[in-house]
Amino acid sequence: MDIIHEILRYTHIIGGFVGLFLFWIPIFSKKGGKIHRQTGKYWTWLGRVVVLSALAGLFLYIPQIIEKNISPNNYAFLLFLGYLSIVTYVVIAFGVAVLDSKKDPKVMNTAYWKTMLAICFAASIFIISFALIVKPGSMAVLLALSPIGIFTGLQILQYIRGKQSSPKAWLYEHLNSMLGAGIAFHTAFAVFGITRIFDIGLEGTIAIIPWILPALIGIPAQFIWKRHYQKKFKEV
Repeated sequence: MDIIHEILRYTHIIGGFVGLFLFWIPIFSKKGGKIHRQTGKYWTWLGRVVVLSALAGLFLYIPQIIEKNISPNNYAFLLFLGYLSIVTYVVIAFGVAVLDSKKDPKVMNTAYWKTMLAICFAASIFIISFALIVKPGSMAVLLALSPIGIFTGLQILQYIRGKQSSPKAWLYEHLNSMLGAGIAFHTAFAVFGITRIFDIGLEGTIAIIPWILPALIGIPAQFIWKRHYQKKFKEV
């Protein structure tokens, strides 16, 4: 079991590091070009490997939590990492799927995507409930970021029902999804990676910075990028 856990851990760490750098190539390359499509494809598959290895590792850790009666304060971040992994997987898959439904988004109105959005809703509700009932030290962070799954579920629901006001909706959903997944990648690295690599122990109010900084940068970037293409296509 320890060997499996180590394999998953190193797969996650190495994949995460490579993914952080690979993410920026399709971001800055010509959209729709060969480099953009190829590196984007590599990144989305790598992203799936990273989040699935994280989830698998967390499931293997559950027996230890039960056996050792570990305090909720100590595994709250692990639960959040699991939640973040679930939502990130769905976001990546959705960002890829919209490229195949350009002409008719309703082709995605399937049991699979209804299940995916239901999982996002359930994951958010679980984290909110955990934060309110257990009240871990990270309660504020959990409550602040837990609605992401709900917003993701609503975004998918609106798209698969064909409720778009633009023929370029697939493009905007693709851009937002990929940037959203990038935010999740960088948040996980800022919270769980940098602090361990450089042995940084943030305390007090500043401890929240790694949690919110990627979103503070990424969310405005989503808006600006979408606005850029809306102007390009004369939709504003």
